Amino acid sequence: MTCYEVLWDYNKEHKGDEVLNYFGKKITYQKLFDEIDKTAKAYVSLGVKAGDIVTICGVSTPELIYSFYALNKIGAIPNVIDPRTNAKGINRYLNEVDSQCLVTLDLCYPNVKNAIENTKVENVVVFSANDSLPLPLKIGKQVSDKIKTKKGELKPLDIPEQGPYIKWKDFIKNGQNVQKVPVKEYTKDYPAGIVHTGGTTGVPKAVLLSNENFNAAMIQVQNCPSGVERGDVFLNVIVPFVAFGTVLALHTPTVLGWKTALVPKFEVEKIDDLVIKHKPNVMMGVPTYFETLMKSPKMINHDLSHFKAILGGGDKTLEQFEDSLNNFLREHGSMAVYMKGYSLTECSSVATCSFKDINASGSNGIPLSKTTISAFEPGTEEELTYNNKGELCINTPTIMKGYLNNQEATDEIKIKHSDGKYWIHTGDIGYVDENGLIYTVDRIKRMIARSGYKVFPSELENLFAKHPAVEACAVVGVYDSVDKEVPKAHIVLKPDYIGEEEKIISELNEMIDEAGFPEYFTPAEYKFRTDIPLTDIGKVDFMALKKEDENLEKPKVKTIGGIA
Repeated sequence: MTCYEVLWDYNKEHKGDEVLNYFGKKITYQKLFDEIDKTAKAYVSLGVKAGDIVTICGVSTPELIYSFYALNKIGAIPNVIDPRTNAKGINRYLNEVDSQCLVTLDLCYPNVKNAIENTKVENVVVFSANDSLPLPLKIGKQVSDKIKTKKGELKPLDIPEQGPYIKWKDFIKNGQNVQKVPVKEYTKDYPAGIVHTGGTTGVPKAVLLSNENFNAAMIQVQNCPSGVERGDVFLNVIVPFVAFGTVLALHTPTVLGWKTALVPKFEVEKIDDLVIKHKPNVMMGVPTYFETLMKSPKMINHDLSHFKAILGGGDKTLEQFEDSLNNFLREHGSMAVYMKGYSLTECSSVATCSFKDINASGSNGIPLSKTTISAFEPGTEEELTYNNKGELCINTPTIMKGYLNNQEATDEIKIKHSDGKYWIHTGDIGYVDENGLIYTVDRIKRMIARSGYKVFPSELENLFAKHPAVEACAVVGVYDSVDKEVPKAHIVLKPDYIGEEEKIISELNEMIDEAGFPEYFTPAEYKFRTDIPLTDIGKVDFMALKKEDENLEKPKVKTIGGIA
């Protein structure tokens, strides 16, 4: 089936059920289907047809969800991009896929007006986060429709109503003249959406996902022993322009009948207020989100018994964090445990998950249904036995069709083995234990080669996180004139321990020795700082840390245990 057909099939008997909650406005499946039909007619009125790629520059609003399914219904392909992208980046995204239609959040207009030059874009549909607000909030403009100038002043948006621009309400109105929508019948391996890799090692790649990819991921979640049921509340704080957001946070809950509370502008420091307001049964996010929740004074003695499932991914899970979060949930009345997921964009965002009775601290759980994961000797098809570290490779029905217009890069990661199956070569070092649990050790590209010896930064991060003084830590490899590359530890101390840096360095080095790590694991440098830089979606920005040293004069002499 197509994504739209699955949505209809699962929910045609539940049209009165609530599916979306947008600032208190409750949207039923009947309303959802009606709006999808109106939106499909509107796209047809602009000339959008099967096979066209429509770029959507937006956040989690009902309009984005209507567009996703409307485009899928007529066979067009949504290409969701980050609304924070500058004009040059938007221009690149548009030309990469030859979009003739761009759908954009009104706040992105200053960048969009320059970005559409020298592209094939003929129509720009402009929507606002205010469009679907309940009337009282719309009058009060709960969501700002103004932008800040360089001087910090709020300035009204001046979007022209001529040329290629059309506002959402007029876009929908134009669709009323369309009598019939040409529905795209299911075709095997037909593309359903484009998402983009994180770009942490270069320019982001456009990943083409099929209807089968979206639906298989949804069914895998449906088959999980998570305890989440139809009618449960899902707090969606995941951005829609990553695979995790489009596949798991948009399509999956909408099909499975969860009540999704949409958050168009998520500010992690306000996560406590969102949890208190919505009392969600299920939530997804990166570790940073839950760390912030645990630190909130508003959570002291607050009842969290409503939580059934908390799913996390994105960054490697430190054992100390996992244990702390599970204890936090129990202390606040919840029977949920932290369900760690592992995968990558090229596998539609999820391949493994841990569950209450299928878990071990530090593991990534087990493969989801119809998914096989194994460790191979890097660069070969030599499968390793239990507990031996190698490159993790994944065979699953959620494997991407490929990178758009980049067969060479596709062939480097999506490889057909002698068993006749396609495997995604993840670039992650990990292993499988005798219980079938998956463990990730580190990215191959993060591995530090110190005078030929392998150092895995995440093993040090996991160890250092257990020190009572360490609030956060990240380890990266930096240039060294003698060893070529050495580990450098970036440490954030808890307030009570500031001023004890020399003592803590000594204790961290002792921990390395006591853990049985070889001497070459010892960081050549410790840098104490006030925070660890994060990417836009809350992951540790290791590239930013490495660049701090790349900008310094080389060669640079370091001393073991020295303080930066």
